[in-house]
Amino acid sequence: MSELSQSLEKEVLHKNQIYGCFPTPISTYEVPEHKQLKQEILQWMSKQDINPDHQRKMISHNVVEIGKSNELLNDCPNVKQTLLNLINTHNDNTNCYSVRYDIVESYLELASEQAIYAPHEHANAFYSATYFINFDSKIHSSLKFRRHIFSTFYPSLQIPISKQTPYNMPEVHVPHSEGDLLIYPSNITHGYESNPQGERITLSMNIAPV
Repeated sequence: MSELSQSLEKEVLHKNQIYGCFPTPISTYEVPEHKQLKQEILQWMSKQDINPDHQRKMISHNVVEIGKSNELLNDCPNVKQTLLNLINTHNDNTNCYSVRYDIVESYLELASEQAIYAPHEHANAFYSATYFINFDSKIHSSLKFRRHIFSTFYPSLQIPISKQTPYNMPEVHVPHSEGDLLIYPSNITHGYESNPQGERITLSMNIAPV
């Protein structure tokens, strides 16, 4: 019997405790030297084309891509390495998988007023991350995570609740600010809605073992 199974049997079944089984790790890290990296990224943006017809247009509105996928990280290797260091820190503090990671897909996005990003997941990666390059929580929409309530095999009944707990919350907001890197599992549902003002600039990325 594994240590976790033993813990469940001794601490939960025998003592009537509640155990949060299979918790989902989400990390927020302050990106080192963000001010310098932001200026480098903004300077890079000024020389790139704006692409309103990107591949994620079907799930977003009033969001354009600056440059092409991975171009920013290819042209600014110090930005990529800084982000990879934090991604490895997240792995070392959570899953502790003994693999090397790389950013396999990334896209720099500019969200205008009333921009939305429909709730979605990624099937082609292990971790996903969002770097908040130009972001003010008072005027820009925060990224939210939603509980996946649909099931192929079992119905999910929506029942009124008397109060919210970590076990019944329909969505979660993990606090983040400009200069933060938010790292989360790729298969968790995430998105945002009704961005109040423009110039919300983020770098979204998918990470996989290499």
